[in-house]
Amino acid sequence: MVFSVADKHAIEQVALLIKPKAAAIGADALARLFELHPQTKTYFPCFKSYLATDHHVIAHGTKVFDALVKAAEHLDDLPKHLEKLAKKHGTELLVEPHNYVLFSDIIVATLAIHLPSFTPATHTAVDKFLEEVAHQLSSMYR
Repeated sequence: MVFSVADKHAIEQVALLIKPKAAAIGADALARLFELHPQTKTYFPCFKSYLATDHHVIAHGTKVFDALVKAAEHLDDLPKHLEKLAKKHGTELLVEPHNYVLFSDIIVATLAIHLPSFTPATHTAVDKFLEEVAHQLSSMYR
């Protein structure tokens, strides 16, 4: 996917805003995913709780959002940048691709809650970004 200059700017600005808040936003998003789509808990059997205050949820949410921030720095070559993650999630962890779509929707809602500057234009750009991330992470599913 080719991002417009405006899309790139919006995605990069969101990444800058979430970087210092990755733990809080990531934990909130992951907890929302587990609440709305309980079937996604099957990938995390070691978690004692699926609440945003659980240290496992915070740690994994942070990891996800740190990875999204890093991906936002590689908008011109997401396939190459996400290749290792796609391989791990697709061949080792066997994450069902539809889960990325579910989580993308949750991420957008969570960003809208946490970021007052999350405009409709920003929403559109982030949606495109997350769609491409989901596509790349699904690319090696077996």
